[in-house]
Amino acid sequence: MKTLLIISLAIFSNLFPQPDQAPVALDDVCRAIGSGNVEDLAAVMDAEVELSILDKEDLYSRDQAVSELKTFFATNTPSSFGKVHQGASKSADAEYCIGTLATAKGPFRVYVYVAKKGSGVLLQELRFERE
Repeated sequence: MKTLLIISLAIFSNLFPQPDQAPVALDDVCRAIGSGNVEDLAAVMDAEVELSILDKEDLYSRDQAVSELKTFFATNTPSSFGKVHQGASKSADAEYCIGTLATAKGPFRVYVYVAKKGSGVLLQELRFERE
């Protein structure tokens, strides 16, 4: 009887996979940028993020980066984001995307870099440059 129970559990446990921490999808980060959703970006940021907005570049804490991004998106209301190029490292530990952010004040070239850290994938770098 125990053997039957163990076999049944083994079979049925494979039918219902256990949820892990949802991995950060680069597409989700790009959607958040396109809509100016700073809260969604903050949720996937590392504790420190390299942030470059025009000529202002620094390594910011998550809270500082959120503040800078809120200011940027308040001044440059986004309307859409389109990917121009996307890729991954050979080891698949990191992904990047280059795209164009359309805003009320003109387009920006955006560089996004996410990398594995611990058991998750976090936003490491974000750059905004005028096109």
